[in-house]
Amino acid sequence: MTLLVLLLIPVLSYPAIWHVPVDYPTIQAAVDAAGNGDTILIADGVYSGPGNISIQWDATIKHLVIMSENGRDHCIIDCMEEERGFFLNMGQDPRDVIDGLTIINGYGGGNAGGAILIDSASPVIQGNIIRGNYSGGGGGGISFDKGASGVVENNIIDSNETHSDGGGIALEHNSTPLIINNLIINNFSRGHYGGGIYTYMSNPSIINNTIAYNTTYIEYFPGQGGGIGIEGEPYPLIRNCIIWNNISSSYTMNIHFPPLTWMDISYCNVEDDLDHIFDLKPYTNIDSLPGFMDPENGNFQLLGNSPCINMGTPDTTGLFLPPKDLSGNDRILEGRVDIGAYENNRPTTTLPMMEGTDIHVYPNPCSGLLVLEYREESEHDDLMVRISNVRGEMVKEEKIDAAKKLIPVDISNQPDGIYVLTLTSGQSVLFRQKIIKE
Repeated sequence: MTLLVLLLIPVLSYPAIWHVPVDYPTIQAAVDAAGNGDTILIADGVYSGPGNISIQWDATIKHLVIMSENGRDHCIIDCMEEERGFFLNMGQDPRDVIDGLTIINGYGGGNAGGAILIDSASPVIQGNIIRGNYSGGGGGGISFDKGASGVVENNIIDSNETHSDGGGIALEHNSTPLIINNLIINNFSRGHYGGGIYTYMSNPSIINNTIAYNTTYIEYFPGQGGGIGIEGEPYPLIRNCIIWNNISSSYTMNIHFPPLTWMDISYCNVEDDLDHIFDLKPYTNIDSLPGFMDPENGNFQLLGNSPCINMGTPDTTGLFLPPKDLSGNDRILEGRVDIGAYENNRPTTTLPMMEGTDIHVYPNPCSGLLVLEYREESEHDDLMVRISNVRGEMVKEEKIDAAKKLIPVDISNQPDGIYVLTLTSGQSVLFRQKIIKE
């Protein structure tokens, strides 16, 4: 009787973790062997050739997580211009995740999706580097088609190219993904539209991305929308994005959409090449130098005096913001989200503090006029004094003469409250002090 009872107890199966290359020599071999809900964990290294490219699985049978063991900087899928990295077209949904890989040298041939093609599926693509991939069809990096959805989050999409539209990402035929917290840079479209992102008859949500230094160029006709190119209804929702320094062969350098079209774009920093963007209600889009730290060397984080700090939408309900920004910092500091893929951590985390300085500020509290006493014997010729309020907003910034030992600082035009005075030289903080104006 005991044996019979034991035989009637169902065997429980739990999701397994399969290691590449320890358990299986290639990614596809692990994918084929895995069961529903399993994780494929890929060790550090470079993976190329058959079994490591054009990866597919039938998500009507099983859902999988494919991820690196130690992060995207250490786990590289090199497609060697033979095929794309992943082809997801069999029912993938948010239970199917590609996480923490670098995918390079993908080749979509004459078809769409140089690194990843998503067709009628809705996976999660997060924490990856998609770089140096090519497609003849749309989406040099990632392509969504035929009602595809899902999430593209916290990726670096860099230096991809298409002979069609959408150098970084292309979305066609009612695709509706959430594209959030990505750095989309240096991508190139040889089609009509969208060096960074192209949408055709699709309405994705494009939230808190930094879209910069992308290009669209076509030899015989004007390319349009170096950053984002939009064609056909419905239209995307665009929030809290930096769209800056993108290039096209026409006047619509940064964003293109059909004329006289209602657009849902707000709380964005857009380099001005289309005046009517700034006429869109609720009149929250700005046109100001973003204050990138070092864009020429790929650092698109925000300086402490960036106009994008605390200028995103005040109400983030329904935007599905992740808890961390692209660099792993808290996504919202001081109660309001920044514009772009990065949340600024203020000078305390970006500039080193120099020790042993002989600097004083008085009176404190003050009624509006301060004196900065600078008794240092130094050769600084790039001294800057900056005053910020408790929300981190810069209210005053001016260069000062190091030869002067007593420097007046006037904040009488500011309301009473608490402020922070910071004295910097280049990328070093010499002094910082809280000030009370009353």
